[in-house]
Amino acid sequence: MPFYALFAPLKFRTTASIIHEDSKLLKKKPAHMGILVAEDEFSLKDLANLIVWSVALDISYISVYDINGEIKRNSNLLERSIEKSKKEVMVQDQSNYDIQLFSTSHPAAEAISSSKVSTNKARVLLLCIEDGHQKIVDMAKHVSHMVSAGMFRQEDIVPSTIDNLFQESLQFPDPEVCLKFRSADCLFGYLPWQIRLTEIIAMPSHKGIAYKCFLSSLLRYANTSQRFGT
Repeated sequence: MPFYALFAPLKFRTTASIIHEDSKLLKKKPAHMGILVAEDEFSLKDLANLIVWSVALDISYISVYDINGEIKRNSNLLERSIEKSKKEVMVQDQSNYDIQLFSTSHPAAEAISSSKVSTNKARVLLLCIEDGHQKIVDMAKHVSHMVSAGMFRQEDIVPSTIDNLFQESLQFPDPEVCLKFRSADCLFGYLPWQIRLTEIIAMPSHKGIAYKCFLSSLLRYANTSQRFGT
């Protein structure tokens, strides 16, 4: 070994046990975290790391959104990247985690785990702008049918009722925090009916993101007061 190699910086592995310890720093943790990728290119490896780190922090619901649906179309490759990240991060505890990856076009989730019994389960929903548009159209038809059938009165159609119907259809709670990767003022159509109270944290890029940077964003969320909309 060359002499200078003795002084090279050590590369520390981010493991589930380290993440568990770091989770104690968070005053609150989101049940649902959104990941909005608005960059022209994406890294499946880094997205997989973000997902696995989130699951290790006991975040049960994760939505991953890109406007054109490129991530959703590459779901099989993302699944493989998640498997690889699980092996690196969760080491001997892989069987304790089930990560269910699905989309609106493939609602039947398949657990990324060889074990039938797990202590930590997470659902990852892949979304694009078409999902938002289609969901609004479908919901409008559904509400119209319920009114025609006498199950709803027109005066019952208020924002809170529609929000509840959307949550029931997605089986996802509202996202408490959304990591937005790209410096832009808009949200590119990300779940417009669910983000009234969501804490949006803008970050320059997901590519090459380090665990400490991810943790820092969640610490920022944990230290903010809940916003209330109208």
